[in-house]
Amino acid sequence: MEDINDLSSSFQDYLLDILKLSNEKKVVRLKDIAEKRKVKMPAVNVMLKKMDKAGFIIHENYGYVELTEKGKELATQIEKRHKVLYEFLKDILNLPQEVAEKDAHKIEHDLDEKAIKNISAFMEFVDLMEKKFHTRKCFCFSYFSENGDLPTEDVCKTRLLLRFRDESKNSKSIER
Repeated sequence: MEDINDLSSSFQDYLLDILKLSNEKKVVRLKDIAEKRKVKMPAVNVMLKKMDKAGFIIHENYGYVELTEKGKELATQIEKRHKVLYEFLKDILNLPQEVAEKDAHKIEHDLDEKAIKNISAFMEFVDLMEKKFHTRKCFCFSYFSENGDLPTEDVCKTRLLLRFRDESKNSKSIER
């Protein structure tokens, strides 16, 4: 499998656009890609030739564009990377949807796969914590980002519904 980071961001964007178009339409044409990307058809043709030569698509002159299995796998991987970053920016860092979408697109091409996996693992951790302790996702960070200060222990106890060990033991770890 090709390493995503070895491909230009434009190449990755074309793969993703072709995947999205193929999910929306029965067939994908050069014209559809040009419209989606807001570029002229000759520019799309140049990229499609590169993609065809690299084995990511099948495209005959004036014919339909189809992702190969290799192209589908990579496009799906790119789509997953974007989704993880978008959700992290929106749900954890509390960015507005439009900003999260734009920023996820900017950074999705450059992050190492290990960074994506760790962000994904963190998101899973937050979800599990939310389910186990009935907390709002990253409430303390949300509070901090909105107020510029840490929430008080009383706020955490009330809002997070967490029980703390007896303070006489000088411990604030969560009861199990």
